[in-house]
Amino acid sequence: MLIFRDLQSLNPKTQGPSVLGLGNFDGLHKGHQDILARIVSRAREENRVASVLTFAEHPQGILRPEAKPLRLMALEHKLAMLAESGIELCCMVSFSPEFASLEPEVFVKDVMIGRLGAKRIVLGYNARFGRGRSGDAALMAALAARLDFAYEELPPVSQNGEDISSSRIRRLVEDGDLKDAAACLGRPFSFLGQVIKGRGLGRQIGFPTANLQTEVETLPPYGVYPVLVREFCLERRETGLAEAVSFKPAVSWMRGLLNFGLRPTFKEPKAGPVLEVHLLDFKGDLYGKQLEVALFSRLRPEEKFQDTEALKRQIGLDIAEARHFFGCRESLEGSQKNSFTRS
Repeated sequence: MLIFRDLQSLNPKTQGPSVLGLGNFDGLHKGHQDILARIVSRAREENRVASVLTFAEHPQGILRPEAKPLRLMALEHKLAMLAESGIELCCMVSFSPEFASLEPEVFVKDVMIGRLGAKRIVLGYNARFGRGRSGDAALMAALAARLDFAYEELPPVSQNGEDISSSRIRRLVEDGDLKDAAACLGRPFSFLGQVIKGRGLGRQIGFPTANLQTEVETLPPYGVYPVLVREFCLERRETGLAEAVSFKPAVSWMRGLLNFGLRPTFKEPKAGPVLEVHLLDFKGDLYGKQLEVALFSRLRPEEKFQDTEALKRQIGLDIAEARHFFGCRESLEGSQKNSFTRS
C-alpha cells in the first residue's frame, strides 16, 4: 500500500483513476470493513486504484479538543489493517482548521477528484464532509450527477439491534464488555504495545512480564485478562513522493495473561497504570519489539494482596484458568470447524 501525506504529491495522471473511501476508520470495525471490501471489489471490477482518504489524528480533536474521542487503535495498526484489506493507496493528510474550512463541493471537486482521481466514491450512511460537516449523502449524490462520478452509500451494520460505531465500541471496551466489542469488530479487541524496560517485579516473584507502552487510549477496566500475543511488524520503504508499507505479522499467536492496573501489592509511589504481559511457555527476549495483544473477557479485577506470596499463589491460579480458557476455546473452534466441513 502506498501512503501519501501531502495532497500536493498526488496526481491522478500518475496514480490513475480511483475508487475512493473517506473516513477516520478508528477501530476498523465491521461497518468499516464493509466499506473497504466494496472499495476493493469495485476497484478490481473497474480496473481502478482502491484508495482511502483518512487522517493521522481524529478531526474532532482538532476542531473541538475538549471533545476529542479516545483512540481505539494505534496509527500503525490502522495502516496495517488497511493494507491487509486490499487498499492500494492511502492519503493520510493532517487535519487542520484550513482543511476543515473547505466547502463541501470544493472538497469533492479539488481533493477527491482533482487530487485523488475519484471516479467512484464509496461512503458509509452517516458520512459527513466539508465545512461544518455540511456535506451529506444527498449532496454527494447531487455532486455525482453534476461532476460525473459514481457514488455508493452503504447502509449501517448492526449488532444486537444497534448500529455498530467506533463510539459504541469505545463504550463497550471501557465497560469491560469485550465479548460484544469483539462481535462489533469482527475480531477480538487488540492493541499494539512497545516492550519497554520495567522494574523486573514479575521476574522477582517467578513470573516474568513484558511491560508495554501503547498509543491506544481506550482500554478495559483494571484486572487480569487472558490474551493472545504476536509480534507485529509494519515494513516501510520510501518510493519517491510516497511511502510503501506492507504488514508482516508473526505466523502464530502466543498465549498469555495481561495484568492492567496500578499493582497495589507493590505499593509503588505515584505510579501510573501499567500494562504487563506474562507469556505462557515462552523463553526469549522481547525488549524493543512491537506486540499485538488481543484481549478476552476478564478473569478477575485487580486486587491488593497481603504479600507477594499471596500474589504468587493467585497468579498460579490465574495461569491455570487461562490455560483452561484457551483449551475450551480451541475445542469450540475445532468443533465449529468440523461441523462446517461436514456440511
